[in-house]
Amino acid sequence: MAEDTEVTEQTEFWMVCENGDIEPFDSYHGAYEALASAVKRDVEEHGEETARESGVIHPYGYTITVMRDGRDVTDDWTWNEPDKPLSMA
Repeated sequence: MAEDTEVTEQTEFWMVCENGDIEPFDSYHGAYEALASAVKRDVEEHGEETARESGVIHPYGYTITVMRDGRDVTDDWTWNEPDKPLSMA
């Protein structure tokens, strides 16, 4: 009998704050929900303009990095899933 040799890749979604904090999630939706919640909290606390300008690399200072089996595949995700943003615009 043949052994099942299918390789399943482990994908993680890291919500990354520009200060270096990383929070891992098993799903895109979980990571995006956390990102949206963090942005909302910052806007309520500091105002829209200050919160938006707080990020040096991305607006609001948060983004999602997509990791698959230890490799950063964020660029591939952006290309293949254009309807699933990885930061707030």
